[in-house]
Amino acid sequence: MGQDTVEELTKKLKIQSDIIRGYEKVLRLNEQELANADEIIRMYEQIIDYSRVELREAKETVQASSMVSNLSRDELMSAFDKIKSLEDANRKLREESLKFNND
Repeated sequence: MGQDTVEELTKKLKIQSDIIRGYEKVLRLNEQELANADEIIRMYEQIIDYSRVELREAKETVQASSMVSNLSRDELMSAFDKIKSLEDANRKLREESLKFNND
């Protein structure tokens, strides 16, 4: 009967050892899943950082384009003012010229 007990204990130890090995495998799989999840998180963080930089650069591009447009508009308005001023001066010169020719 003592031998049966040793055999039973040996079977129990083997079963427990198998259970422990199973838990160790599950633990290793969980650790691998965590490592994969960490890598995915790092990739998403890099994508977010890249997107943030791209957005900032796009905003800067829009601002620069707006500034150039405003400068171009200001230069165009200034050119129109100069043309109008020159046309007015030319008209006055023609009027003065006609006065001298009539006298």
